[in-house]
Amino acid sequence: MKFGHRAGEESEGIQLAPLIDIVFLILVFFMTTAVFTTLESELDIQLPTASAAEIGDRSQGEIYINLAADGRIIVNNRELTLEQLQGVLDRVSELFPGGSVIIRGDRDAMLGRAISILNLCKNADIYNVSFAALTEELEQDL
Repeated sequence: MKFGHRAGEESEGIQLAPLIDIVFLILVFFMTTAVFTTLESELDIQLPTASAAEIGDRSQGEIYINLAADGRIIVNNRELTLEQLQGVLDRVSELFPGGSVIIRGDRDAMLGRAISILNLCKNADIYNVSFAALTEELEQDL
């Protein structure tokens, strides 16, 4: 009489393939959420408030243009001139037809610079342009 394992029976161990899949999915999830939460948040821009401000959906080809209080134009942590910004917008329009632009202007920014950016968007055939603002409740929380 033999005691122990019978032929064909193996003890159940930890299945590594599903475990590795889950770890990679969690890693991808945290990497993508970290990118969206740090998106342009390192800039010191005080957004204006609006009672009708809404959170928009992200879209492919979306570009954030930051307009500082002193008139500097910043895209992807690079300070650009109006000519350089026109080149970027032309490229975005070419690669992502129907793309959108979100202007994050400081509450003390010059209106003339914002109008110049709108004109550049029109020249690049980008008509989906929005301005970023905080809701009044959100500003009180800050």
